[in-house]
Amino acid sequence: MSAPFPRVPLRFREILVEKPWGSRRLATAMGKSLPGRKLFGESWEVACRDGAVSVVAEGPFKGKALRALLEKFPVEILGRDIAGGWRGRFPLLVKLVDVGLPLSIQVHPSDEFAAVAEGEGVPGKIEAWIVLSAGPKARLYKGLVPGMTREKFTAALAKGEAGACLNVFPLADGDIVLMPPGTIHAAEDVLFAEFQQNSDTTYRIWDWGRSGRTMQIDKGLAAIDWHTTGLAKCKAAEVRENLRTYELIKVRRGSGKGKREVLVWCGRFVLESLEFSGKAEWAGDASRFYIVMAAEGKCEFVVDGKAHKWKKGQTFLFPAAMGGCEVRSRGGRLLWCYVP
Repeated sequence: MSAPFPRVPLRFREILVEKPWGSRRLATAMGKSLPGRKLFGESWEVACRDGAVSVVAEGPFKGKALRALLEKFPVEILGRDIAGGWRGRFPLLVKLVDVGLPLSIQVHPSDEFAAVAEGEGVPGKIEAWIVLSAGPKARLYKGLVPGMTREKFTAALAKGEAGACLNVFPLADGDIVLMPPGTIHAAEDVLFAEFQQNSDTTYRIWDWGRSGRTMQIDKGLAAIDWHTTGLAKCKAAEVRENLRTYELIKVRRGSGKGKREVLVWCGRFVLESLEFSGKAEWAGDASRFYIVMAAEGKCEFVVDGKAHKWKKGQTFLFPAAMGGCEVRSRGGRLLWCYVP
Protein backbone atom coordinates (compact mmCIF):
# COMPACT_ATOMS: atom_id res chain seq x y z
CA MET A 1 0.00 0.00 0.00
CA SER A 2 1.47 3.35 -1.05
CA ALA A 3 1.93 6.15 1.46
CA PRO A 4 -0.64 8.96 1.40
CA PHE A 5 0.25 12.09 -0.53
CA PRO A 6 1.89 14.50 1.93
CA ARG A 7 -0.26 17.46 2.92
CA VAL A 8 2.25 20.27 2.36
CA PRO A 9 2.48 23.39 0.21
CA LEU A 10 5.23 23.08 -2.42
CA ARG A 11 7.87 25.78 -2.68
CA PHE A 12 10.40 25.63 -5.51
CA ARG A 13 13.93 26.84 -6.10
CA GLU A 14 13.90 29.98 -8.21
CA ILE A 15 15.13 29.78 -11.79
CA LEU A 16 17.03 33.05 -12.26
CA VAL A 17 17.34 34.46 -15.78
CA GLU A 18 19.85 37.13 -16.79
CA LYS A 19 18.53 39.86 -19.06
CA PRO A 20 20.25 42.92 -20.58
CA TRP A 21 17.36 45.05 -19.34
CA GLY A 22 17.38 43.58 -15.80
CA SER A 23 18.66 45.07 -12.54
CA ARG A 24 19.10 43.91 -8.93
CA ARG A 25 15.63 44.59 -7.48
CA LEU A 26 14.86 40.89 -7.23
CA ALA A 27 17.34 40.99 -4.33
CA THR A 28 16.62 44.39 -2.83
CA ALA A 29 12.82 44.33 -3.17
CA MET A 30 11.94 40.61 -3.12
CA GLY A 31 14.71 39.02 -1.06
CA LYS A 32 16.19 36.81 -3.78
CA SER A 33 19.83 35.72 -3.52
CA LEU A 34 21.50 36.92 -6.73
CA PRO A 35 25.04 35.78 -7.60
CA GLY A 36 27.77 38.27 -8.40
CA ARG A 37 26.86 41.62 -9.89
CA LYS A 38 24.96 40.31 -12.88
CA LEU A 39 21.69 41.83 -14.03
CA PHE A 40 18.72 39.52 -13.58
CA GLY A 41 15.41 40.20 -15.29
CA GLU A 42 13.35 37.20 -14.25
CA SER A 43 12.85 34.74 -11.43
CA TRP A 44 10.76 31.79 -12.63
CA GLU A 45 8.80 30.83 -9.53
CA VAL A 46 6.70 27.94 -10.87
CA ALA A 47 7.74 26.50 -14.22
CA CYS A 48 7.36 23.23 -16.09
CA ARG A 49 8.93 23.68 -19.51
CA ASP A 50 11.63 21.90 -21.49
CA GLY A 51 14.90 23.23 -20.12
CA ALA A 52 13.23 25.06 -17.22
CA VAL A 53 11.51 22.80 -14.69
CA SER A 54 10.98 23.88 -11.09
CA VAL A 55 12.59 21.75 -8.38
CA VAL A 56 11.10 21.50 -4.88
CA ALA A 57 13.17 23.47 -2.35
CA GLU A 58 12.13 21.82 0.92
CA GLY A 59 9.93 19.23 2.59
CA PRO A 60 9.22 15.58 1.73
CA PHE A 61 9.63 16.20 -2.03
CA LYS A 62 12.87 18.21 -1.71
CA GLY A 63 14.98 17.87 -4.86
CA LYS A 64 12.14 16.44 -6.96
CA ALA A 65 11.29 18.09 -10.28
CA LEU A 66 7.75 19.33 -10.79
CA ARG A 67 7.35 17.41 -14.06
CA ALA A 68 8.29 14.13 -12.40
CA LEU A 69 5.82 14.77 -9.59
CA LEU A 70 3.06 15.61 -12.07
CA GLU A 71 3.64 12.38 -13.98
CA LYS A 72 3.40 10.37 -10.76
CA PHE A 73 0.68 12.35 -8.95
CA PRO A 74 -1.40 14.20 -11.59
CA VAL A 75 -4.70 14.12 -9.70
CA GLU A 76 -3.17 14.78 -6.29
CA ILE A 77 -1.36 17.90 -7.54
CA LEU A 78 -3.54 19.26 -10.35
CA GLY A 79 -6.94 18.18 -9.01
CA ARG A 80 -9.73 16.13 -10.50
CA ASP A 81 -11.00 18.94 -12.76
CA ILE A 82 -7.58 19.81 -14.22
CA ALA A 83 -5.73 16.47 -14.37
CA GLY A 84 -7.82 15.16 -17.27
CA GLY A 85 -6.32 17.79 -19.55
CA TRP A 86 -2.76 17.34 -18.26
CA ARG A 87 -1.21 15.86 -21.45
CA GLY A 88 2.27 16.66 -20.15
CA ARG A 89 1.80 20.46 -20.07
CA PHE A 90 1.35 22.38 -16.84
CA PRO A 91 -1.19 25.15 -17.53
CA LEU A 92 0.60 28.14 -15.95
CA LEU A 93 3.97 29.85 -15.74
CA VAL A 94 4.61 32.26 -12.85
CA LYS A 95 7.48 34.75 -12.69
CA LEU A 96 8.83 37.81 -10.97
CA VAL A 97 10.07 40.25 -13.62
CA ASP A 98 12.47 43.12 -12.95
CA VAL A 99 12.71 45.63 -15.79
CA GLY A 100 15.46 48.19 -15.23
CA LEU A 101 16.28 49.40 -18.73
CA PRO A 102 13.47 49.36 -21.31
CA LEU A 103 12.05 45.94 -22.10
CA SER A 104 12.23 45.09 -25.80
CA ILE A 105 9.17 46.06 -27.83
CA GLN A 106 7.45 42.73 -28.32
CA VAL A 107 4.23 40.85 -28.91
CA HIS A 108 2.88 37.43 -27.93
CA PRO A 109 0.89 35.29 -30.36
CA SER A 110 -2.60 33.87 -29.90
CA ASP A 111 -3.10 30.11 -29.62
CA GLU A 112 -4.26 30.01 -33.23
CA PHE A 113 -1.28 32.00 -34.52
CA ALA A 114 1.24 29.98 -32.50
CA ALA A 115 -0.18 26.67 -33.76
CA VAL A 116 0.47 27.78 -37.34
CA ALA A 117 3.74 29.69 -36.87
CA GLU A 118 5.38 27.48 -34.24
CA GLY A 119 3.77 24.09 -34.68
CA GLU A 120 0.72 22.11 -33.59
CA GLY A 121 0.28 22.09 -29.84
CA VAL A 122 2.41 25.19 -29.17
CA PRO A 123 0.26 27.62 -27.17
CA GLY A 124 0.09 31.37 -27.46
CA LYS A 125 0.38 33.60 -24.44
CA ILE A 126 -1.90 35.79 -22.39
CA GLU A 127 -0.32 37.29 -19.28
CA ALA A 128 -1.11 39.56 -16.35
CA TRP A 129 1.25 41.89 -14.49
CA ILE A 130 0.84 43.05 -10.88
CA VAL A 131 3.22 45.94 -10.16
CA LEU A 132 5.13 45.32 -6.92
CA SER A 133 7.75 48.07 -7.14
CA ALA A 134 7.58 51.02 -9.53
CA GLY A 135 10.68 53.17 -9.92
CA PRO A 136 10.70 56.92 -10.64
CA LYS A 137 10.77 56.31 -14.40
CA ALA A 138 8.24 53.45 -14.36
CA ARG A 139 6.15 53.35 -17.48
CA LEU A 140 4.15 50.99 -19.63
CA TYR A 141 4.19 50.95 -23.42
CA LYS A 142 1.02 49.23 -24.56
CA GLY A 143 -0.96 49.17 -27.77
CA LEU A 144 -0.58 51.29 -30.89
CA VAL A 145 -1.40 54.98 -30.94
CA PRO A 146 -4.64 55.82 -32.77
CA GLY A 147 -4.29 55.80 -36.54
CA MET A 148 -1.20 53.59 -36.56
CA THR A 149 -1.02 51.19 -39.49
CA ARG A 150 1.35 48.40 -40.39
CA GLU A 151 2.89 50.60 -43.09
CA LYS A 152 3.47 53.54 -40.72
CA PHE A 153 4.87 51.27 -38.03
CA THR A 154 7.23 49.51 -40.44
CA ALA A 155 8.54 52.89 -41.61
CA ALA A 156 9.08 54.03 -38.00
CA LEU A 157 10.80 50.75 -37.18
CA ALA A 158 13.27 51.28 -40.04
CA LYS A 159 14.11 54.71 -38.59
CA GLY A 160 14.57 53.37 -35.04
CA GLU A 161 11.44 55.18 -33.86
CA ALA A 162 9.19 52.24 -32.95
CA GLY A 163 8.77 53.46 -29.37
CA ALA A 164 6.92 56.55 -30.56
CA CYS A 165 4.23 54.34 -32.11
CA LEU A 166 3.02 52.96 -28.76
CA ASN A 167 0.81 54.47 -26.08
CA VAL A 168 2.78 55.36 -22.93
CA PHE A 169 1.31 55.19 -19.42
CA PRO A 170 2.85 55.80 -15.97
CA LEU A 171 3.00 52.82 -13.60
CA ALA A 172 2.57 52.75 -9.82
CA ASP A 173 2.68 50.08 -7.12
CA GLY A 174 -0.42 47.91 -7.26
CA ASP A 175 -1.25 48.54 -10.91
CA ILE A 176 -2.81 45.61 -12.79
CA VAL A 177 -2.05 45.07 -16.47
CA LEU A 178 -3.62 42.40 -18.66
CA MET A 179 -1.68 41.67 -21.84
CA PRO A 180 -3.88 39.84 -24.36
CA PRO A 181 -2.21 38.08 -27.33
CA GLY A 182 -1.49 40.43 -30.21
CA THR A 183 -0.85 43.45 -27.95
CA ILE A 184 2.46 45.15 -28.74
CA HIS A 185 4.11 46.26 -25.51
CA ALA A 186 7.20 47.14 -23.47
CA ALA A 187 7.98 48.54 -20.01
CA GLU A 188 10.67 50.39 -18.06
CA ASP A 189 11.87 50.78 -14.44
CA VAL A 190 9.37 48.40 -12.84
CA LEU A 191 9.24 45.10 -10.96
CA PHE A 192 6.10 43.02 -11.31
CA ALA A 193 4.63 39.58 -10.70
CA GLU A 194 3.67 37.87 -13.94
CA PHE A 195 1.02 35.16 -14.23
CA GLN A 196 0.61 33.65 -17.68
CA GLN A 197 -0.17 30.75 -19.94
CA ASN A 198 2.63 28.20 -19.94
CA SER A 199 4.32 29.60 -23.02
CA ASP A 200 7.60 31.36 -23.66
CA THR A 201 6.79 32.40 -27.24
CA THR A 202 7.71 36.06 -27.60
CA TYR A 203 8.41 37.96 -30.80
CA ARG A 204 10.89 40.79 -30.25
CA ILE A 205 10.36 43.58 -32.76
CA TRP A 206 12.74 46.30 -31.56
CA ASP A 207 15.31 46.43 -28.74
CA TRP A 208 15.84 50.18 -28.31
CA GLY A 209 19.08 50.11 -30.30
CA ARG A 210 20.71 47.34 -28.27
CA SER A 211 22.61 44.82 -30.36
CA GLY A 212 23.23 41.12 -29.99
CA ARG A 213 19.72 39.76 -29.56
CA THR A 214 17.71 38.06 -32.27
CA MET A 215 14.61 39.85 -33.50
CA GLN A 216 11.51 38.10 -34.87
CA ILE A 217 10.20 41.06 -36.86
CA ASP A 218 8.24 39.22 -39.56
CA LYS A 219 6.41 36.99 -37.08
CA GLY A 220 5.90 39.91 -34.74
CA LEU A 221 4.34 42.12 -37.38
CA ALA A 222 2.05 39.28 -38.40
CA ALA A 223 1.01 38.58 -34.79
CA ILE A 224 0.13 42.19 -33.86
CA ASP A 225 -3.55 43.05 -33.53
CA TRP A 226 -3.64 46.21 -35.66
CA HIS A 227 -7.28 46.99 -34.89
CA THR A 228 -7.11 47.89 -31.22
CA THR A 229 -4.94 50.01 -28.96
CA GLY A 230 -6.09 48.13 -25.84
CA LEU A 231 -6.85 49.43 -22.34
CA ALA A 232 -3.84 50.47 -20.27
CA LYS A 233 -4.71 48.95 -16.89
CA CYS A 234 -7.35 46.86 -15.19
CA LYS A 235 -9.38 47.71 -12.10
CA ALA A 236 -9.73 45.30 -9.21
CA ALA A 237 -13.22 44.12 -8.31
CA GLU A 238 -14.62 43.12 -4.94
CA VAL A 239 -14.88 39.36 -4.46
CA ARG A 240 -18.43 38.17 -5.14
CA GLU A 241 -20.35 35.15 -3.90
CA ASN A 242 -20.21 33.29 -7.21
CA LEU A 243 -16.41 33.20 -7.28
CA ARG A 244 -14.92 29.75 -6.75
CA THR A 245 -12.87 30.72 -3.70
CA TYR A 246 -15.61 32.68 -1.93
CA GLU A 247 -16.47 29.90 0.54
CA LEU A 248 -12.97 28.38 0.54
CA ILE A 249 -11.09 31.12 2.35
CA LYS A 250 -12.34 33.36 5.13
CA VAL A 251 -10.58 35.76 7.44
CA ARG A 252 -11.41 35.01 11.05
CA ARG A 253 -13.39 37.47 13.09
CA GLY A 254 -11.19 39.55 15.33
CA SER A 255 -8.29 39.36 12.89
CA GLY A 256 -8.88 42.82 11.52
CA LYS A 257 -10.47 43.76 8.26
CA GLY A 258 -9.45 41.57 5.35
CA LYS A 259 -9.49 42.84 1.77
CA ARG A 260 -10.23 40.39 -1.03
CA GLU A 261 -10.24 41.42 -4.66
CA VAL A 262 -10.42 39.86 -8.10
CA LEU A 263 -7.53 41.30 -10.09
CA VAL A 264 -7.85 39.36 -13.36
CA TRP A 265 -10.42 36.89 -14.64
CA CYS A 266 -9.71 35.58 -18.14
CA GLY A 267 -10.21 32.29 -19.90
CA ARG A 268 -6.81 30.87 -18.86
CA PHE A 269 -6.58 31.88 -15.21
CA VAL A 270 -8.11 33.84 -12.35
CA LEU A 271 -5.96 36.04 -10.12
CA GLU A 272 -7.12 37.23 -6.72
CA SER A 273 -5.57 39.28 -3.91
CA LEU A 274 -6.00 38.78 -0.16
CA GLU A 275 -4.69 41.35 2.32
CA PHE A 276 -5.13 40.95 6.06
CA SER A 277 -3.45 40.80 9.45
CA GLY A 278 -4.33 37.86 11.66
CA LYS A 279 -5.66 34.45 10.68
CA ALA A 280 -7.68 33.04 7.81
CA GLU A 281 -9.01 29.56 7.07
CA TRP A 282 -8.37 27.88 3.73
CA ALA A 283 -10.85 25.03 3.32
CA GLY A 284 -8.95 23.30 0.51
CA ASP A 285 -10.17 22.40 -2.97
CA ALA A 286 -9.77 18.86 -4.33
CA SER A 287 -10.87 19.99 -7.79
CA ARG A 288 -7.78 22.08 -8.67
CA PHE A 289 -4.40 23.42 -7.60
CA TYR A 290 -3.64 27.00 -6.53
CA ILE A 291 -0.48 29.08 -6.84
CA VAL A 292 -0.01 31.49 -3.93
CA MET A 293 2.58 34.28 -4.07
CA ALA A 294 3.54 36.41 -1.07
CA ALA A 295 3.60 39.97 -2.42
CA GLU A 296 3.94 41.62 1.00
CA GLY A 297 4.60 40.68 4.62
CA LYS A 298 5.49 37.35 6.18
CA CYS A 299 4.06 34.64 8.43
CA GLU A 300 3.02 31.01 7.90
CA PHE A 301 0.67 28.38 6.55
CA VAL A 302 -0.28 25.84 9.22
CA VAL A 303 -1.17 22.34 7.98
CA ASP A 304 -1.94 19.57 10.49
CA GLY A 305 -0.31 21.64 13.22
CA LYS A 306 2.94 22.16 11.30
CA ALA A 307 3.93 25.70 10.32
CA HIS A 308 5.34 26.43 6.87
CA LYS A 309 6.79 29.92 6.97
CA TRP A 310 6.32 32.35 4.11
CA LYS A 311 7.73 35.78 3.38
CA LYS A 312 7.61 38.41 0.68
CA GLY A 313 8.99 37.14 -2.61
CA GLN A 314 8.15 33.46 -2.09
CA THR A 315 5.68 31.45 -4.16
CA PHE A 316 3.91 28.21 -3.27
CA LEU A 317 1.87 25.63 -5.12
CA PHE A 318 -1.04 24.29 -3.09
CA PRO A 319 -1.68 20.76 -4.44
CA ALA A 320 -5.30 19.73 -4.71
CA ALA A 321 -4.64 16.93 -2.21
CA MET A 322 -3.21 19.30 0.39
CA GLY A 323 -6.62 20.08 1.79
CA GLY A 324 -7.23 22.90 4.24
CA CYS A 325 -4.83 25.02 6.26
CA GLU A 326 -4.67 28.06 8.47
CA VAL A 327 -3.12 31.15 6.90
CA ARG A 328 -1.43 33.54 9.29
CA SER A 329 -0.35 37.00 8.24
CA ARG A 330 1.26 40.11 9.67
CA GLY A 331 0.10 42.81 7.30
CA GLY A 332 0.62 40.49 4.37
CA ARG A 333 -0.72 40.35 0.85
CA LEU A 334 -1.10 37.05 -0.96
CA LEU A 335 -1.83 36.65 -4.68
CA TRP A 336 -3.90 33.55 -5.51
CA CYS A 337 -3.88 32.19 -9.05
CA TYR A 338 -5.86 29.23 -10.39
CA VAL A 339 -7.35 27.78 -13.55
CA PRO A 340 -11.09 28.57 -13.73
